[in-house]
Amino acid sequence: MTTRSPVKTKPVVAVPKSATVLEAIQAMVERNVGATVVVEEGRLLGIFTERDVVTRVVLKRLDPETTRVDSVMTTAVKTVREDADRSSILQLMNTNHIRHLPVVDAEGRVVHILSMRHLLRAEVHDLQQTVWELVADTAIDGPGG
Repeated sequence: MTTRSPVKTKPVVAVPKSATVLEAIQAMVERNVGATVVVEEGRLLGIFTERDVVTRVVLKRLDPETTRVDSVMTTAVKTVREDADRSSILQLMNTNHIRHLPVVDAEGRVVHILSMRHLLRAEVHDLQQTVWELVADTAIDGPGG
């Protein structure tokens, strides 16, 4: 069958814990991403997502210019290693309702952030490839094999 398509990722957007919500949002908008990791000395402290903006800032009517990102970030961050397989990553994200998942190296540094959208695109691509291969196999053998 097919070899699994690589998942396209974007460079990690990171902000220090002292950043304001507004600064974190500006970094996300500039890089066209839906999440930023919050780090201190290269260590992952949390993740701040579009959902955090809505549920922890807007709904609570906090001022994004003065609210520090470390006070509204998600701190219970699940991560995966670089060698994790796509199906287990999808299962983890689906089970835990995660849309953005940091990928860490052996030292625990964030090297990518996977989004559910990117994973699903890769899955769809693989399924399309499989269908085309099956169509090609059927066409070679003719009707009835």
